[in-house]
Amino acid sequence: MRKGILVSALLFLSCGRGSDAPTEGVWYRVEQFDIVSLPYDSLSFTGFPESSAYRAYPVDDDSVYMDNSHGGVYYHPVFLAQIGLILLDIYHSTGNEYYLNWSRKHANKLQEIMRYSCGVPFYPYPFDFPLHGDTTQTMYAPWYSGLAQGEALQLFVRLYNETGDRRYLMVADEIFSSFSIFRGQSDVWVVAVDSLGYFWIEEYPMEELNHTLNGFIYAVYGIYEYYLLTGNSDARNILLASFTTLKRYIPDFRCPGGYSYYCLRHRAQSRKYHLVHIDQLHKLYLMTGDEFFEEMSQLFWEDYHE
Repeated sequence: MRKGILVSALLFLSCGRGSDAPTEGVWYRVEQFDIVSLPYDSLSFTGFPESSAYRAYPVDDDSVYMDNSHGGVYYHPVFLAQIGLILLDIYHSTGNEYYLNWSRKHANKLQEIMRYSCGVPFYPYPFDFPLHGDTTQTMYAPWYSGLAQGEALQLFVRLYNETGDRRYLMVADEIFSSFSIFRGQSDVWVVAVDSLGYFWIEEYPMEELNHTLNGFIYAVYGIYEYYLLTGNSDARNILLASFTTLKRYIPDFRCPGGYSYYCLRHRAQSRKYHLVHIDQLHKLYLMTGDEFFEEMSQLFWEDYHE
């Protein structure tokens, strides 16, 4: 629950501006929340039946799934991370190492496609993507996303939890560092601070911020599990900053009597993501114990739930 308001600084070496770039501070709002350690079954990406492992998508020679929904056949970073999480969950429930090894293959592919920027890994999208179908809002390949960073982080945290293999923890540590590189301080970034000092994880990192809700929260899930594993103080700070931003802005995503907004910049509406938002807000309540998130989940549900 909220206990007060702090303003926190995260320091990092600015990159992409030459070797003599100074260390700069980025300030953002942080309020205090409880962070509840949830049991595994209450986390996201859990509870999948074994049949969920088998999808009507192409696979490569190593049985790694590829995405074919964007005009080609690609290694999609979010697709790799999510399939890896599903396979790992099936291993968790069945103990069948076939699924663990299959999950590892998806994690290995993530490592193969990653690119380093500012000394930390980012996972590229290899296709152009016109946001909301608008070609004037196209993300040009390779582009990067806070959603991909958060879900890759979640996968490597869980692989470490399941196997104890410290190589996965080392990768998780590196991925987490990507949440310390801010807009304007590198050509590749996934986090920003708005004009009011609120911290955002951007699914679509454009200079004019989109503030996409579902991608932000999915990324928070990864940081949350990383914090539970490591107790890292920077992870706690970023997690609290994210809760702070979400509590401030969730009402702006609501459209009473209709679907909630997918993002604040374009205010596009989607039945699919409205239902995702309802579940995500409930999950934020479980993670924090803050009744606000449960109340907003209920209001979103009352607006539309069929």
